[in-house]
Amino acid sequence: MNASCYFQRREDYQPPKTPRKSPFRKFTVRCLACDSYQLRLVAQFDEATGEMEVVLVCTRCPQREKVPVK
Repeated sequence: MNASCYFQRREDYQPPKTPRKSPFRKFTVRCLACDSYQLRLVAQFDEATGEMEVVLVCTRCPQREKVPVK
């Protein structure tokens, strides 16, 4: 038996939990720039190219991330 298992915390065995105010409760979605869970999902259609794109926008910092839609 490995001795390091005696020094692990009980929280290490629990699945990670998202905060109650996060709109994405079933997923771990957070801003990598400011570590906030307050994100907004924006879907928009670009008429020039005829493609749809989904953008995750952080409400606390100016970080934006485009998610490809296929």
